[in-house]
Amino acid sequence: MHAAIRAGLIALVGLVLSSCYASDRLLIDPDDAVHPIEDGVWVRDGDPRDKAQITLEPDGWYAVARYDANGLIGETHRVLAVKAELGGRDGYALAEETADGFSYGVALVEGGRVYLATPDCADSADRDDAVDHGGDPQDDEAMTHTCLFRSRAALMAALSAFAGHAVYGEPYQRH
Repeated sequence: MHAAIRAGLIALVGLVLSSCYASDRLLIDPDDAVHPIEDGVWVRDGDPRDKAQITLEPDGWYAVARYDANGLIGETHRVLAVKAELGGRDGYALAEETADGFSYGVALVEGGRVYLATPDCADSADRDDAVDHGGDPQDDEAMTHTCLFRSRAALMAALSAFAGHAVYGEPYQRH
């Protein structure tokens, strides 16, 4: 697999912090999982303190654990990746298992680097993408803005629309 693709899905780590397209059951088929990155430590461009340990598990999911400021590995999260058309480009839809179900984001590979974006239903454009494609806004007070999905088709359409205007973070590379 091309090194840029392998480097990219470290962006999976971003899901641990901020995704708000969610579902109570997995809407991405684990049989479609791809494994484009190798096990190892991955570091964000421009910030060597932002790093994570990525491990491919036997069930096809990735185990993603961020390092804290002292270099200690923190809580591990399970993340699944599948190929997807995102805003007219090839990329990956990402699912993270959470205590309440699953959250979703996207990753793109460009110029040998991989970028991550996670939708924020507090943002009107991200929220409109969700609602226009079948997502249900679930605001719980001012701090929680989640768009709930109940079908794979609705989720994938919303992720593709979101990817067309998303703001992607700095890329990660294998250390």
